[in-house]
Amino acid sequence: MNNKIKLIVCFLVIVLVAFGGWGGYIYYLEQQSYDKANICQNDDLIAKLIVDNANPFSKFKFIKKRNEDCNIMLMDNKEEALASKDNSLCTVLDASTNSVTMLVYTYVNDMYDRETASKELKNTSSLMTPYNYCPAYFDNMITLIKIKKRMGL
Repeated sequence: MNNKIKLIVCFLVIVLVAFGGWGGYIYYLEQQSYDKANICQNDDLIAKLIVDNANPFSKFKFIKKRNEDCNIMLMDNKEEALASKDNSLCTVLDASTNSVTMLVYTYVNDMYDRETASKELKNTSSLMTPYNYCPAYFDNMITLIKIKKRMGL
């Protein structure tokens, strides 16, 4: 009887360890997919992370990654924007303005780093220049100028 109890306990421990390992593996795979996903305009992913309360990023890492992803989208579509002036490319302007605004506020208010905030603002505004044909371009640029003045950058 004593051997049967030990066998059952060992079996349960093995099953628990296996499920824990499987859960850790799934979590690791999700982490990798979040790091590779472009979250600039991926509102569905951002909403999912908020609803599930499963944000794999720290606040700053999330803000920085979103800004980097928006800058990548601006750079990738630059040639097409200059050549075709396609209005479907204009949606990235609002997302880029929102992402750089969050990043600048984080640098200035939380990290007290005005120099880096100024560089990020200047970099994003220069990447937005090829999209000057977009209806939202001037509103976004005015927003960035206001932030620059308000923050003293």
